[in-house]
Amino acid sequence: MPAIVFLLLSGTLTFYIAWSIGANDETMAAIGGSRVVRMGQAALLGAALDFIGAVFLSSNVEETLGENLVPNLSLVDAAIISLAVATWLVAASSWGWPVSTTHAAVGAAVGLGLAMGMDVNLGVLGEVAVGWVISPALGALGSWLTYLAFQRIVLSRARGLLSRSIIEYRASYILLIASSLTALSRGGNDVANATAFLKAATGGSPMVTLLGGLGMAIGLATLGRRVLESVGGKLVDLTPSSAMVAQLSTAAVMFIGTLLGLPLSGTHILVSSLVGIALARGSPINVSELTSVAFAWVVTFPAAGILSFALARAYLALA
Repeated sequence: MPAIVFLLLSGTLTFYIAWSIGANDETMAAIGGSRVVRMGQAALLGAALDFIGAVFLSSNVEETLGENLVPNLSLVDAAIISLAVATWLVAASSWGWPVSTTHAAVGAAVGLGLAMGMDVNLGVLGEVAVGWVISPALGALGSWLTYLAFQRIVLSRARGLLSRSIIEYRASYILLIASSLTALSRGGNDVANATAFLKAATGGSPMVTLLGGLGMAIGLATLGRRVLESVGGKLVDLTPSSAMVAQLSTAAVMFIGTLLGLPLSGTHILVSSLVGIALARGSPINVSELTSVAFAWVVTFPAAGILSFALARAYLALA
């Protein structure tokens, strides 16, 4: 098949997977769940910020995934990985599961490497796995400690309903800023799951990143509301101040990880931060919803890997 055909096919798949990543992006769930803005408005704001973050903050994570995890990828390899990831993410989004796009991308890359007999950089894979374990723990611990401090220093001094309302009103503005920073970081981190492999195969064209950023924005604006409601509206009860603390913790972990080039799971970090808030407040957690989220996390890596392995084997059989 001519190279231009593979290029067009891979470009289409890159947009497809970026769209599916955006459709599964729950970054703005806290601001929507705390009713600072409506869910539809949260989705549109997140879409715009995802695009900006994808364009300006993605290069380090793209290098880690596209060049270091499974080196020397071809256009065919990039197409197989993208198709496997996008297929799984669209299925998960249709069920309302906030799955990890990073798990899906790394699983698909490993599945391709095993099927094609390629070298998988176990050192890079190990670093990514450590990040998957540490980052949610930091998110939960950070939100738990921050909320306890906020409660002791600020909330405990509130006298009367008016004073508490003023605190919540001011917290909503900080929540908006923290949510925006998180969305920028998620755009830079998550777009690499769509673009890194094709970008590596094409010599680093910036047009690939632009295409991915546009796909993410459209995906969140068109299909992302279901996942926003699953995380922000059903997992825990949120106020502007508690959502602010969860989003600050998430933003800090995501922003630092993105700058360091670590492909983190923003889903893990945000959900863990929300659980940390619930524990600090002593408020109930929707165990059924949390179980569904945890199941989606566990199954994503092997599901994407199996899909990619099967597609690669099918290609080898037909080539």
